Amino acid sequence: MDESQFLKELEREIETHEAVHHPFLKRFSSEPLSIAQLQTFGLQHYQLVKVFVNYMTNLLPRIPDRDAAVLFRHVFDDEFGAVSGRPATAGQATIFRSHPALYRNFLRALGLADEAWGRVRHLPEVSSYIEEHMTMTREEDFRIGLGAIGPGHEFSIPIMFSYLVKAFKNNTSLKDEDIEYFTMHIVEDKDHAEIFNQLILRHAVTQEDQDKVREGVLRSLRSRKAFWNGLERAVFEPVKV
Repeated sequence: MDESQFLKELEREIETHEAVHHPFLKRFSSEPLSIAQLQTFGLQHYQLVKVFVNYMTNLLPRIPDRDAAVLFRHVFDDEFGAVSGRPATAGQATIFRSHPALYRNFLRALGLADEAWGRVRHLPEVSSYIEEHMTMTREEDFRIGLGAIGPGHEFSIPIMFSYLVKAFKNNTSLKDEDIEYFTMHIVEDKDHAEIFNQLILRHAVTQEDQDKVREGVLRSLRSRKAFWNGLERAVFEPVKV
């Protein structure tokens, strides 16, 4: 099939995938939650947030397009907190608007001390998720990495985060700025997905190309499903001591 039709069908497949409508997300958005449960979620999910840029820096030099860095620049600017869409320059305190920094604001609003997120014991599914995405972006065909980080990640995030925002609004009195990391991604990641799509359209010409991209998407979503499985266990079935 042609490249545009391939992407449309791939996005439809993602929109109905169990990973983006996982039972954990449905429970998390509909059941009463304690602060302890929200903190458990927040600390484990942060471990994914803080390494996302690594996947992009792994992948970028492996993409053969000369303008790949130009296309990625907008995503990097958002990740690092460029002011009003402008690239960060000397003197701008953009580190305080980086995505990990915004996420730490969320953790503080949940009552967690600053040192809490640095001593988190990873769930096995968290470690596996990170390892899988490191492998796909650092060691494998770049088309697999594009699929994993583009459609598999950026396209799926707005769907999943809508469940999370609902949970925060139902169970806390957090202010809009406290959950900005999540609401921002519901908007921004739609734009980011389009940037990745520009590259995928160039490299999804043959059936082999499309199979590689789809492989990356499905591997990412399998890892995401396992991640939600782990969080469901940690949040709703904590070990009693």
